[in-house]
Amino acid sequence: MRDDRESARDYFEKLAPEYDRAFRLQGRGPLNAVVNRLFRGRTFVRRMRLLEGVFERLRLDGKSVLDLGCGSGQVSLLAAAMGARVRGIDIAPGMLALAREAAARSGLSDRARFDEGDVSRDALPEADVVLLVGVIEYYRDFGGLIRRAAAAARAALVIAHANRVLYRMALRHAMARLGGLNLYYHPMHAVAAAAHEAGLSLGEEKPEHAFTLLVFERGAHADGGIVAG
Repeated sequence: MRDDRESARDYFEKLAPEYDRAFRLQGRGPLNAVVNRLFRGRTFVRRMRLLEGVFERLRLDGKSVLDLGCGSGQVSLLAAAMGARVRGIDIAPGMLALAREAAARSGLSDRARFDEGDVSRDALPEADVVLLVGVIEYYRDFGGLIRRAAAAARAALVIAHANRVLYRMALRHAMARLGGLNLYYHPMHAVAAAAHEAGLSLGEEKPEHAFTLLVFERGAHADGGIVAG
């Protein structure tokens, strides 16, 4: 099995244009069209809606956001449009090129910066809110990645991770094998426990069919619960 970092970089470098199309429910070729319209794209649309609600509650205006594994920048730009100062980091240069182009088109280049980096190894800057959206399933050592993200988070850490839905798991594993991607379905309770051990408490949980959104916070207003599953 290839190293997780190399696996993720190579796969998402090739996938970058198709990944970006999925947010518009489009795809190049019959297979990508079906996957993006019926699976990947619908998940992205729903995830963006839930993230918008979370961002509203976190009151991002004037705050700093660190988007780890930012991909083609949609989540980063949503946060920037809501008033945050955003730094996105990704391992795939092709994804970053798309993110910078999108920032320029939307007039958010002054609020969103995109840098190449390895979020599992490189030093991470601190931010008020840190995001791990659709990232930890590509790393066997998810606990280490969560600990690094938690150490950088001054106020909140937001994690979106894939649920164990059998038919979606089969499809994703098949596509991952074709693309040489390492893919892991970590138990949600273990993900939550890793954040809790890093000093954060579960403040909000938003389960969906394909994924679960977990918001961990510092401070007395978080309840410290741990999800099951």
